[in-house]
Amino acid sequence: MKMLSENEQELLRHAVIAHDSKLLPVLSEIGRRPLTRDEREELRGTLSDEMVTAGLATDDEPTDYGLQLEALIDALGHC
Repeated sequence: MKMLSENEQELLRHAVIAHDSKLLPVLSEIGRRPLTRDEREELRGTLSDEMVTAGLATDDEPTDYGLQLEALIDALGHC
């Protein structure tokens, strides 16, 4: 997996804290070892939860924040 930028790390941390704090230990492993497919999928699911709750405008189109979340979801899927 590519190294995440500080902004991407913060987005991911925010989503994990808000939606699935049991994944916090996984965050410290990013960049230290390859994440398993299951770990990546769990993180993607958490980001998807954040997308639904905070990343969509009233017309269900992604906001700027939502677009950042989408990019991170994609990055975690292409490891």
